Amino acid sequence: MLPRKHTSPEDDIFHSETHVKILDLLEKRPFGFEIEAVTSPSLYLVKARLNDETISNGDKIELPSEKIGQLSEIRYKDITTTTQSELVEAIMEEITSDPDSHLSFFNRANNISLKVHSFQLLPTIGKSKAQQMVRARGMIGWENFTDIDDKCSIESVRLLAERYVIEMEDSVQIPRLLDLLLRSGV
Repeated sequence: MLPRKHTSPEDDIFHSETHVKILDLLEKRPFGFEIEAVTSPSLYLVKARLNDETISNGDKIELPSEKIGQLSEIRYKDITTTTQSELVEAIMEEITSDPDSHLSFFNRANNISLKVHSFQLLPTIGKSKAQQMVRARGMIGWENFTDIDDKCSIESVRLLAERYVIEMEDSVQIPRLLDLLLRSGV
């Protein structure tokens, strides 16, 4: 067995994460339980050993915590179907609890190329809808998600959450809003 490499807190991709939201508990015999979760604010999919059996699905745990072991990133294809089914709602909750960095996408979105606008990265948004959204945004921008939803007849938080999940499923999606909006220090 190789010795564990010691890293500084800045080398740890989770050093700026403040919470984890538990999406699934997995029994790992004979060792106990493991969690699958999503972190805040950068929305990493993680797993960790569970040290406190009073934890349940849906709990939000402040980091660092003795209740769970060390966080490890997990690939989307390796998470359970329960975690997959809870993921969009958990991300939507995170977006609404800390809207500023997410709202900046809608206020700063521009053309990616001559034929594609950044709004078209969102599921179900085509060219004409993207043009409508640009006109509705105007020069001032939007103050909140309700403003976007009312003026554009969309569910902006859900669409953004679904885009984040698409990026988690397929790591070659470019551009990656997760990296641009939330993980820019990575």
